[in-house]
Amino acid sequence: MKKTLTTLALTSALVLTTAAYAGNGPRDMMGPAALLNDRVAERLALTDDQQVRISELIELHRSQYPQGDAKEAFAQKREAMDALMTEPEFDESAARALLSEDTERRLAGMKLRHDLAQVLTDGQREKLEKMRERQHKKGRNSKGRDGERRGGKPERY
Repeated sequence: MKKTLTTLALTSALVLTTAAYAGNGPRDMMGPAALLNDRVAERLALTDDQQVRISELIELHRSQYPQGDAKEAFAQKREAMDALMTEPEFDESAARALLSEDTERRLAGMKLRHDLAQVLTDGQREKLEKMRERQHKKGRNSKGRDGERRGGKPERY
């Protein structure tokens, strides 16, 4: 029972953190780099100084935490998790190391989003939040490849 719970917890953590980094590809336009998009910058009425500062913050983050291939990273982490689960004895330190790497990356992402928010005015932050909400609703209600809405509910005819 303990092994099953541990396996479930580690797998869940891996899937959630990887999904957070993978994003939705081109459809995920409301991540931190969206502030570099001309249309978003125009809608928020970003000043030249704000755009330069935002660009600097994002480039610094990217240099410290290169993206690489998200699918490949997920596959490697999955293999490492699977290897941990097949060992006769659970290696807690190896599991902690895998989870620690994800935690550090997520923490850095949170810090980046915080730093970017500090560049914006209160009004720009409010407007950006509304844009994100609209984008989120739009993404949940649009159809995926299988003809189902992304929210998981089949479209009614």
